[in-house]
Amino acid sequence: MTETKIAKASQKALKSSPIKVMKITKNITGLKVSEALTILKFSKLKLSSTIREVIYSAMSNAENNHNMDADNLYVKEINVGRAFALKRFSARGRGKSSRILKTYSNLTVIVGEKMVTDKKINKNEEK
Repeated sequence: MTETKIAKASQKALKSSPIKVMKITKNITGLKVSEALTILKFSKLKLSSTIREVIYSAMSNAENNHNMDADNLYVKEINVGRAFALKRFSARGRGKSSRILKTYSNLTVIVGEKMVTDKKINKNEEK
């Protein structure tokens, strides 16, 4: 049986659409925190530095507030949601205009620490 402690950090109003944020975060979920930070460090995308800061903040919350070990932490869950959209207008031909939506997103990172309390023993391994 495994118990899991969790800690979280969030960033509101990221200047990017949720789809672009999800492109980065889907590759990180389930990895150890150290591996996730390394992947984001060498990513060429602009948002990776912001996501890296949020993961680092969640790791610091886990260490300082919940007394978890940084070596055992992994990225348990990353939630990305739509925050709001700024409405802008673009001039078009023949005196018309079109609306442009500049979307923002919210990001929540949950890190966990797995602690093994009881180990199951396979009967096949004993024989």
